[in-house]
Amino acid sequence: MRPEADNVQFSRQIWQAVTEHALRAVVRDEFCPEQSRIENLRPVFSQDEEEERFGKQLWCFEALGITGLGRRQVVYGLLEFSVEYGLLEPMQSRLFEDEGSRDIWIERTTSDPNSNRGRFSVSTRFWIWSTLISIALLSVGWLAALIRYFFTYTISFS
Repeated sequence: MRPEADNVQFSRQIWQAVTEHALRAVVRDEFCPEQSRIENLRPVFSQDEEEERFGKQLWCFEALGITGLGRRQVVYGLLEFSVEYGLLEPMQSRLFEDEGSRDIWIERTTSDPNSNRGRFSVSTRFWIWSTLISIALLSVGWLAALIRYFFTYTISFS
């Protein structure tokens, strides 16, 4: 996971708001709101807003969720916020069973969608080239048949 938000300083109000959203995410997953607690809340991605687009923040947390029957479970959470005109707007929250699946989701979300443009797998390239060659062969065959037809048509009239 890339520490892209390590150098950003967040206010106390932001920390409190993010903590509340994290606790709400845990409670929505049917854990006890009084006994469950958020641990290790941290920002992992921060993208400033610009004139053309809103900003984005991703926050990770671990939580100790306690069910209504008293069973303890560690959950790995992720909060996504949109930064709109300087305000944090919650976009989505997710809970994961393990840290690895959360990291994969973060990597997919934060990667540049244009970075993979133009890259095809080997099988895709094979099918593209096969199609192009087939179209070229069919075109040459059709053109040869058309030329042969015109030559036989003009010879029969002469």
